[in-house]
Amino acid sequence: MQQKTVLIAIVGILVVAVGVWFLSSNGEAPSQNGTPEFSETVARVNGEDITRTELENSEAQIAAQQGIDTASLDVAGKEQLQAQALDGLIANTLIQQAVVNSGITATEADVSAQIELIKGQFPDDAQFQEALSEQGLSESDFREQVKGEVAMQAYLEQTLDLASITVTDEEVNVLYEQESAVTEDTPPLEDVRGQIESFVIQQKQQELLAAHVQELRSNADIEILI
Repeated sequence: MQQKTVLIAIVGILVVAVGVWFLSSNGEAPSQNGTPEFSETVARVNGEDITRTELENSEAQIAAQQGIDTASLDVAGKEQLQAQALDGLIANTLIQQAVVNSGITATEADVSAQIELIKGQFPDDAQFQEALSEQGLSESDFREQVKGEVAMQAYLEQTLDLASITVTDEEVNVLYEQESAVTEDTPPLEDVRGQIESFVIQQKQQELLAAHVQELRSNADIEILI
């Protein structure tokens, strides 16, 4: 259960980091009124376009997450932000394509369960509906997005054999000692063991994911057009 919870976080990080709330079948991100926006192609991954609109949305979300004031960035900073956003979009596209090619799909039961989990994070249904409206999404759009994320989660679990990840006592002890050396009043090890184990699992999952994306990139036809 702990590994699955961490994996959901990893998938969420991946999707949010690349600035994609929902990708329609033509690969365009919806505008605020739900109508797809079309703009110049900035990259092409195995024949699938990544647009300027998607790139700008991704940059904005990364900046918001990291507390970056884009207006204060110099040329080098803007180029770095753009490169980070584009790398994320390419990685996301590669994984989405790999999921489709694998034939792995999400069951309706799993999709419904994940939607209920997400709805539970809102005080009431009205605020959930408001959040959808702010993103320009209908409930059917949202369900399709969740369906894709659940399928991605299943793909990563199977392809990367995430269930085999383990954490040793030595790894826990090393991290605990490192934290104790720089933090006063560190809680007893047994009080934070679970947090440390989750952190180590997340690190290992991120490393596996990064290696998998690199493998997908090495076999992909990627054109950068900016």
